[in-house]
Amino acid sequence: MKLHVAGTTYTGAVVDLRTRNVDGRTIAASIRGQQSVPVVSCPEPPSVYAYAGHVHPSMGLRTRTALAAAARSRGYETPQDDAVTECHAQLAELECSPPELPDPIDPVPESTIDGLQEAVATHRGRLTARQAVGADDGAVQAALRDAATELSERETRQAAARETRELRRERARAYRDTLEEQRRLTDELANLRRSARATLVDRCADTFARAIEAVPGPVPDDPFDADPVTAALAVLRVAKTPAPVVLETDRFRTPAAASDCLDAPVVRC
Repeated sequence: MKLHVAGTTYTGAVVDLRTRNVDGRTIAASIRGQQSVPVVSCPEPPSVYAYAGHVHPSMGLRTRTALAAAARSRGYETPQDDAVTECHAQLAELECSPPELPDPIDPVPESTIDGLQEAVATHRGRLTARQAVGADDGAVQAALRDAATELSERETRQAAARETRELRRERARAYRDTLEEQRRLTDELANLRRSARATLVDRCADTFARAIEAVPGPVPDDPFDADPVTAALAVLRVAKTPAPVVLETDRFRTPAAASDCLDAPVVRC
C-alpha cells in the first residue's frame, strides 16, 4: 500500500493517520476508487469491502450479506452460480424500452364503404342497361369510374387502419410480455441470490463464530447477534482482503495488532 496525505507518503501494510486528522470515510472512498484525493495505491478491494471496509462505531452491517461477500473473497462458489449467470444473461438480452408505435389511422366507417359499394353496383347496372339499348353511356362510365376510384381509396385506407391497429396491438402485447418476463427473471435472480447467500453463510458459519471469539469485543450467544463493529471485524478476519481496511475503532491495542488479527493491511484513522 502507498498512501499520499497532505504532502506525506506512507507505505507498508500498516498506516497510522490518527495524528493527521483525516476522515476515514475519505480514505475508504479513495481505496474504492470513488475519489482521487488522497491518492491510494493498493490492490482492488473485493466486494466485502463495501460492507466492512470502513469500520467505525456508528456503522451498521448486514452481517449475513457481508459474510457471504467474505466467502466470495475466498473464492467460494455455490450450486446457484451458473443459474445466476444465466439469469443475468437473459435479463441483459431483454429489450425493455417502450416500443415505437405507428401513428393510428382513422378508420373509414363501414356505412361509407357500404354506400360506395352500392353506388358502384348501381352505376354498373345503369351502364349495362344503356349499353344494351345503344344509348350514350359516357356520363355513366365517368360516374362509375369516380365511384370505383373512391371505393378503392376508402378500402385501402380501411385496410391500412386495420393493419396499423393490429401492429400497435402486437407491439404493445410484446412489450407487456417482455416486462412480465423481466419481472419473472428479476424475481428468480433475487431468489437465486438469496439461496446462494444462505449457502455461503452456512459454509462459513463455524469460521465466523470462531472469528467472533478471536476479535476484540463482546461475544454473544449467537454470533449473528454481534454488534456491527464486532461482526465487521469478524467478517474481515474470515475474508481475504488485499486492499487496506480503514479502522476508526479503539478495539485493538495498536494498528499492527489489528493487521495481524485481521490478516489484512490497515489504515488507522
